[in-house]
Amino acid sequence: MKSGLLVVTLAAFGVSANAASVEPYQHYDLTVGGKPWISTVITPYDPAHRDATYKVFTHLLDFEGKAPITNGIDGKTFPHHRGLFIGWKKTRVQDAEYNFWEMKNESTTGKVTQRHVSWVEQKPGDSSASQSERVDWCNPEGKPFIQETRAISAQSGANGARIIDFSSTLVSVAGRIELRGDLQHAGMQVRLADEVANGEGPNKEKGSATYILPKGVVEQKDNKVEGAWWVCCSAEIQGKRYWIMHMTPNTLSTGQPVYSIRRYARFGAFFEPNLEEGKPFECHFRIAVSDKELDQAACEALYQEYAGAKK
Repeated sequence: MKSGLLVVTLAAFGVSANAASVEPYQHYDLTVGGKPWISTVITPYDPAHRDATYKVFTHLLDFEGKAPITNGIDGKTFPHHRGLFIGWKKTRVQDAEYNFWEMKNESTTGKVTQRHVSWVEQKPGDSSASQSERVDWCNPEGKPFIQETRAISAQSGANGARIIDFSSTLVSVAGRIELRGDLQHAGMQVRLADEVANGEGPNKEKGSATYILPKGVVEQKDNKVEGAWWVCCSAEIQGKRYWIMHMTPNTLSTGQPVYSIRRYARFGAFFEPNLEEGKPFECHFRIAVSDKELDQAACEALYQEYAGAKK
């Protein structure tokens, strides 16, 4: 599989055509050392197949580069959670409120979309790689509220871990915008493969994922984690166990986020910025993926390496 824009049948990428009902299925695979590490889904928005095309997202791929280990358009448990994604359920634009999380219509404001517009950069490499795309966050008529530049880079880390850096620069083109929600419905998060949701957690929750938290940090009610700059999720996918860390640098302008850690393996950072027209808001996150066991000390070392680099 070569790096580049791929237009393929759904079955070729392990997706049910009956569930998605959209052709062609377009994605760009970013390669490191000739092997695909991530796959960004950029199928053009099609109102006839809205559920399959309303959001831009990026899959994490298995270490063979053959299949996603993250949820996609074929997921059955909360299918709007897809790969690496970003959004806010209560996006307030002037006197209206829009749902850029579930992408559905909960009021008279109508249904919104995130649409891939163009590539800014596509740069595969032997030891590292990067990509950058322009994404429009559009109102129900297809006109953008927000213009986003979404950049993702990939490089090797310690002990064979894969380091994925995710950056989003958001610019309002519609006056002041308030990005709001709650820890389960806003921010930048990761959703692992739907098969994790079929298991049962240690406290009978839906989903078999387990989590590692920083020293002294405890999980609270509703899977809420305060006082953490990182969390690590562990889950078995396609018969292989992975450890996936989500990290936020302490330079985030809105301060320390609140983390969400659902047992069906949707996890990430909740924060609530404001956008002023024409003024970019930047946020950065790091995802580390390992097929070797990570413990709390290893996770903290990975975070300290990241935090030091972001100062």
